[in-house]
Amino acid sequence: MQVADMISELKTFYKDGVHYRDLDRHLTEADVERWTAASGWSRSQLFDEIATCLALGFNRSELSFEFCDAVVDDLSGPVTNTSGLRPKVFWEVYSAFDEGEHYHDNNREEDPVDVYTRPMIARIVEGMGTFPTAAPPGSGQ
Repeated sequence: MQVADMISELKTFYKDGVHYRDLDRHLTEADVERWTAASGWSRSQLFDEIATCLALGFNRSELSFEFCDAVVDDLSGPVTNTSGLRPKVFWEVYSAFDEGEHYHDNNREEDPVDVYTRPMIARIVEGMGTFPTAAPPGSGQ
């Protein structure tokens, strides 16, 4: 199983235009276990691969903020419950989307996604270099 397959599956859970609380299904620990087994990756690698794909897709405007934010929010539980190596990329991407969830200093004149999340994700993607660890959404790899 490739990360693009996981993103495709996640798109069936997290539909643009459907409020998070109104979603029929959320990512579960069982999904994480199934994907880990199918991919052959460690849990930490799985989380970093998904986060990398989300960052690349968001940076290219192929994935929405709402989608990416919902995925990293729901993945944070399984990530926290994982022993061993901490998924560094995941936490960087999680933090970037977290910054877009609220107004900063109660400043409603600026869009926190544009002011905080987009530049943070751009820096993360730039730091990946030309050889990202995950294929971008839609690449089929």
